[in-house]
Amino acid sequence: MTVTGTVYDGTDEPLIGVSVMVKGTANGTATDFDGNFSIKAAKGNTLVFSYIGYSTTEIKVENDQPMRIVLKEDSKVLDEVVVTALGIKRKESSLTYATQEIKGDDLMKVQDANFVNALNGKVSGVTITQSAGGAGGTSKILLRGNKSVMGNNSPLIVVDGIPMTNQVGKSAESNWDSGSGLGYSGSSEGGDALSLINPDDIESINVLKGANAAALYGSAAANGVLMITTKKGKEGSISITVNSNVTFDKPLSTPELQNIYGSKVNVNPATGEAINMPLGAWGKRIGTYSEAELAYANAKLRNYTSDHVDDFFRTGTTWNNSVSISGGTEKVRSYFSYANSNSQGMVPNNSYNRNTFSFRQNYNLINNKLKIDVSINYVSAKNKNRPGGGTVMNPLYDLYRVPGNIDMDYYRDNYVNWNGQWESNDITYLDNSGQSKIDRTMLEGPQQIWAYPMAGNNNPYWLTHMNRGQQTEERVYGSATVSYQIIDGLMVQARLNIDRSKFQGYTNRYATTQNVAQMEDFGIYGQDIYSSNDWYVDVMASYNKTFAEALSVSASTGWVGHTVKGTTQKIWTQATYFEPLSMRKMPTLVNYFDPTARWSGGNGGSYSKSSNWDKGWFFTGQVGWKDMVYLEGSYRIDWYRAFKQFADRGTSDHYGYWSLGANTLVHRYLTLPEVITHLKLRASYSEVGNSIPNEVFAKGSANLATGAVATNTYGY
Repeated sequence: MTVTGTVYDGTDEPLIGVSVMVKGTANGTATDFDGNFSIKAAKGNTLVFSYIGYSTTEIKVENDQPMRIVLKEDSKVLDEVVVTALGIKRKESSLTYATQEIKGDDLMKVQDANFVNALNGKVSGVTITQSAGGAGGTSKILLRGNKSVMGNNSPLIVVDGIPMTNQVGKSAESNWDSGSGLGYSGSSEGGDALSLINPDDIESINVLKGANAAALYGSAAANGVLMITTKKGKEGSISITVNSNVTFDKPLSTPELQNIYGSKVNVNPATGEAINMPLGAWGKRIGTYSEAELAYANAKLRNYTSDHVDDFFRTGTTWNNSVSISGGTEKVRSYFSYANSNSQGMVPNNSYNRNTFSFRQNYNLINNKLKIDVSINYVSAKNKNRPGGGTVMNPLYDLYRVPGNIDMDYYRDNYVNWNGQWESNDITYLDNSGQSKIDRTMLEGPQQIWAYPMAGNNNPYWLTHMNRGQQTEERVYGSATVSYQIIDGLMVQARLNIDRSKFQGYTNRYATTQNVAQMEDFGIYGQDIYSSNDWYVDVMASYNKTFAEALSVSASTGWVGHTVKGTTQKIWTQATYFEPLSMRKMPTLVNYFDPTARWSGGNGGSYSKSSNWDKGWFFTGQVGWKDMVYLEGSYRIDWYRAFKQFADRGTSDHYGYWSLGANTLVHRYLTLPEVITHLKLRASYSEVGNSIPNEVFAKGSANLATGAVATNTYGY
């Protein structure tokens, strides 16, 4: 007969994926999204219901009436399976190192454009520093403190067992090799691959904190691992899930500014007229300025103050909307999702928009021996006017330095004179006789209006309204995983991942913007284009077996290969067009934001290609006794392209890592007080097999700087 029913937990919530087997047979099924099951059985058969973290329950079939099954939690069998390095699954109680799992639902409560920010406060030992780069900015992740003096302390990001290149894109403001440099970190960062992941697609995140936990990934995981498991299609009828989330942002705290004394104004003692106004907020007491001082022609002053910092910021909003479709049978399951994230930053004119498409297909064939997992993802993101860091060209730095009696209401509405005139900086050119000359010329166009028209000082509203930048990112990545169970306990697996990404950023900085040393007289045009192709492949054999219900053995060995190729194109030049030298003319065109912009006969551009590879072999094994004592170890050897250059010095082109760990579950064999339900003691150790001598490293660093080899950072 056909036996049906529903399985619940102790709180009357339906349980998904409960195993339902006819005892003594291979006939089985699993509960669907609503906890329902249907199975063929005869009267007198026994159905066995099993689920991780719950006591196994057996029910005898009496008739074909729908069953109601309630499973009870059992702390003694609460050995949840977690995903560890390289996608290898282990019982949580068997791990000999620190790890912590966060369910995807915990990331959904208050969403951010970058889901990493939702991890803050949810994982012990993890520090999340949210980006100051506005909506969609990259966040810094730190596991158990800084570990590298080279500045890169970010953990390795792994998605569904596959390491992901998580480089931070640079904006066109990051570098200019000629003219007046930006300095003082006057640049804004681009997003990273991690910030492009749709949080609604995340099933769980497992954080591997220690070196022992991450040893199988080699030096790339020296700072720990953030393992992301994404959702798959679930067996059962088609289900549609819609999520919509909105958050509002206001600055939590801003600098406390003094508003007792105003701008310093120097007065001619003979005439009583204001003659200049040096930068500073330590003039007279506000409310005591004379009419002559308030009438200083180059600035708008008041005899009272207002909160110009609070007035500058707007309420930021972030909308996250997604829809997903899941369904399938025991053999074929599908998952599709679309998500949009739209943010309006707290800084004026800063916005971020991201669209994400994901598709995943799973097949269980040949009596579940052959499993195929295929996924493809497409992400498109656009960020406008991302705020910079540091002091230069940072509107917040200029905003915080404004004296309290400057009329910021006026400068908010009057930041530009559209028909301005100004004198250029010194220009070196050739006259008609071919002699080099230095001269200046008058220029016309939109001109900045500000109380302090001097180098390094800008109207904050000029920076947010006139200095425009845009960054776009496109990423297509997909993977295919095939596994086959050769015999009971022995499985082989192969994975392939392809990741293609493109980043484009441009900056249009209008003439009369003040830089560190001088005014930018013609304007600045910058453009960065990065593209990369990332290939990852691994093959692995795994063996898992329990003997006599006492001795458990688990071992995995395999090979990994990784290749990445990319191109970088940069254009950074003054936004004008310099006539050919034969014409002997000085430039007069300003704000020429175009890739053909030229200055002094050169276009300030560069183009380069990069290519790199690495490969490795690994082994890991674990032995357990009656779920009470576990001993495990791992070893990995890495080969890197960069080490080939050291061959002439007798240095090996590879190096290895090994780790050992052990634990014991004390509560399994000792009677403990009732308040102690779980007591685990563990110890682990890991070590790098060899290192690069200092003199060889110095040579490698020099070659890295000149582009002789790929610019990867390795942990020595």
